Amino acid sequence: MPVGGGRNPDQPKYTVINEKLIKECIYIPPSSTDEEKKSRDRDTKAPKQQLEFYEVECLVFSFRHVTQIDNLVGFDRLVKLQLDNNHITKIENLAHLVNLQWLDLSFNDITTIEGLEALTQLTDLTLYCNNISKLQGMETLTKLNCFSVGKNSLQQTDLDAVAKYLRQFKNLRMLTLAGNPLVKHPSYESKILAHVKHLKYLDYHFVEKSKVEKANQDQREQLVEIENEESKKEDELQDAEAKVQVEKNMANANLSGMNSLFDEMLRDDPEAKNMNAFMEIDQPLKDAVEKYRTRFTDQVVDEFKTKMIDHRARKDAELEEFQSTLETAKAETDMKCKDIMRLFEKKKKKVIAASQKEVDGVEDEWQQLHQELDSVQEQLLELETDQVEAYEDVIKTFEQIYTELTEQTIETITQYFQRMRDEEKTYFDEIFEIFNKMVEARHSEQQTTGLGVTTDTSFVDDQNKQVMGILDNKEDVMKMINESHEAHEQKMYTKEEQLIQNEKKQLEEMSQKNITDEHTRNRNRVCEINMYVQLQTAEIAPMWETDENSYYHSV
Repeated sequence: MPVGGGRNPDQPKYTVINEKLIKECIYIPPSSTDEEKKSRDRDTKAPKQQLEFYEVECLVFSFRHVTQIDNLVGFDRLVKLQLDNNHITKIENLAHLVNLQWLDLSFNDITTIEGLEALTQLTDLTLYCNNISKLQGMETLTKLNCFSVGKNSLQQTDLDAVAKYLRQFKNLRMLTLAGNPLVKHPSYESKILAHVKHLKYLDYHFVEKSKVEKANQDQREQLVEIENEESKKEDELQDAEAKVQVEKNMANANLSGMNSLFDEMLRDDPEAKNMNAFMEIDQPLKDAVEKYRTRFTDQVVDEFKTKMIDHRARKDAELEEFQSTLETAKAETDMKCKDIMRLFEKKKKKVIAASQKEVDGVEDEWQQLHQELDSVQEQLLELETDQVEAYEDVIKTFEQIYTELTEQTIETITQYFQRMRDEEKTYFDEIFEIFNKMVEARHSEQQTTGLGVTTDTSFVDDQNKQVMGILDNKEDVMKMINESHEAHEQKMYTKEEQLIQNEKKQLEEMSQKNITDEHTRNRNRVCEINMYVQLQTAEIAPMWETDENSYYHSV
């Protein structure tokens, strides 16, 4: 039975959710039976009026003739929303309620499941007694535990689609479909139990293990096909996740784009079209490109990646040690500060006890306590000053080491990119010789053709006369090769500079972060000390007053 609600005979036929209605519908559940009894004996509207909207966790709009979901902005902590028995036709304006766990939209006029994508914390969803004919729009509700969509318009022909759709909800334990035409299908229970693996209750009845076993046997043929599809999707998902993790690790080691650098060089080559055409007709050229790929990617780049990952690991280890050193120093200082404050508070309790017993001379002890509070402040600030100096030394040492590691990383980048350019030069020399032979063969073929002699040269049997025409002019060939070579080198220089700048930027950001963090820590610490002294002063000042003298010391 819905919580709260209650129909008001004077209420209008249709209602808009406004501030007045919201205040009426705020529900504060009693924390105990006694409190529930007491709440019936007092005006329960007062706490609702005082409660800020952002503090509300439950709203109950049952039987309020609401036609549209709206005006619920600001309910950041809302976990339960009850909108049953209204005239709502569309699920909307709920995306901001990201903490919502329980949503009741039963007994409305909803036809489409939508607008729920952002409600990823939802565990209970009730859409009972609407006019829904298709299950959709719930893919993100992975925590769904209880789902009621009974008494809707799901037809017998929809059974396979419904069973397959519900299969994705691994946490679903309670399901209600009763009241839909599809439950009259002879295989209804068997299909649902076979597809939704972990159900405990189906249509208000406990699911028996024997029924699940029989359902699995009856639906085995269809399940095998579905399980194969799921296994394939799971493998694809794992591959995708692994790829994302690799890219993340590559980016962390400042290696973004290195796996695709060779392919990008060939792709962005201004002579790529011509070079690809020549590779189609000349096997030695194609072999040279593949050998270049192997040397470039499988040797130089792979070695470079290993070195860069090692550099990253060394920097991470140094950072971890640095942070551990700071934490240790902070803990030691905190312990000293606590000891100072503990001694002061112990004496404060002693003086308060003496004052309550009206012991002679207690006024002097109060005055002395004020003086000791000044000393406490001085000691705490002195410890903080020592800590600032210690932190500065630790930070300076860390930055020196981190700078050296960064310089080593930049040196590695420079060395390996030079090796890549050396491989490019080797490749350039190889294809230079290959094209020389192609030009000579082309020239020889033209001469023999002019003499009426037929020459069997396989490479000239092409369909691109414009490309082959390049071989007629040796200067055009050399221009093509040089432009390709220069484009490759420029690509490498650009990537090298990018990686070097990344290293410098990371070092600069690390240094700035250390400065900012230490400044913030010091500022917060000084504020804590001053706040402590102020609170202690406010506590002990009123306790020390005499007819002749009243002493008040503030910081």
